[in-house]
Amino acid sequence: MRFSRLVALLLELSRARGSTVARLAADHGVSSRTIERDIAALQTMGVPLWTRTGPGGGVGLVEGWRSPLTGMTAPELQALIIGEAGSHGLGLEAEFQTARLKMLAATAKTGQSAAIEPAQERFLLDQEAWFTEPERPDALPAVAQALWAGHRLRIHYQRAGGAPGVRVVDPLGLVLKREHWYLVAAHRGTPRTYRVTRIRAAQELEEAAWRPEDFSLAQHWRDSRAEFEASLHTLAVQVTVPLDAVALLRAATPGAPMQPLEGTGDASLAGDAAAHADRAGFALLMESVEIAASQLLTVPGVEVLAPQSLRRLVLARAEGLVARHRVAQEGLGGEEP
Repeated sequence: MRFSRLVALLLELSRARGSTVARLAADHGVSSRTIERDIAALQTMGVPLWTRTGPGGGVGLVEGWRSPLTGMTAPELQALIIGEAGSHGLGLEAEFQTARLKMLAATAKTGQSAAIEPAQERFLLDQEAWFTEPERPDALPAVAQALWAGHRLRIHYQRAGGAPGVRVVDPLGLVLKREHWYLVAAHRGTPRTYRVTRIRAAQELEEAAWRPEDFSLAQHWRDSRAEFEASLHTLAVQVTVPLDAVALLRAATPGAPMQPLEGTGDASLAGDAAAHADRAGFALLMESVEIAASQLLTVPGVEVLAPQSLRRLVLARAEGLVARHRVAQEGLGGEEP
């Protein structure tokens, strides 16, 4: 993400005589401090940027300097900004590799290639999850084409457990999160998020797409992600675990907000947890009773203190496992297999 922003900053400053940190921060949906770090990074790479403080200050490129990016085609620049993983999914892998070669050729002229070339042989960024194949949504090319062209889309979208519905949307951006593609598009003036694998068909329309003037894809995604994660974790849970199982509890409940049990305000439970020096108590926010039971049963020595519905379900499942394994063991004559 940062590399894409650095490229975008360089292109923007190449077109304009100058800008300000505040304006660049607003354009890219980040803080002023982040832009200041990006400027320092570009200067470290050898980009001759000037900076001035005060009312008439700002940031810009030294006059007469020519960026290697100016010799690239539009698809090559798009691929460079999107990055290797996104370019591969959008069919721009060749353009990305060409842009990369042009960048390396430019560094050879400045004497920086000796420092850069070893990096591509010694470092590899693999963003795909283990034991999975990256998504190749059938609708992705049509969705991307409409997005590039700035046209509206008619999509047949199937929600989980429902029948496909037809809607016309204004595409605002594509997001690649690990190996999953998401379309951010406005429906009736409201930005929404669609899983591209659930788009059964997509048709680009001739009508120009609407886009809010102040829309930032990066900021929208951050806000949507935070809202989605908060909506999942609504079940208040209190547990204790052995001290040597605290790390296992965190691993079993990824993303669940977790605080020491003393912070819950329930003095009786907090005091009971504190009375056992070999155990630690925690308050968590989890998704549901069913999901919480499945996750907590993988933690050795866990005890559920609240809610009682979760405590009963964990007990019932644990008793079922004990009974099942006892019967199986008796069937083997009590001998180790």
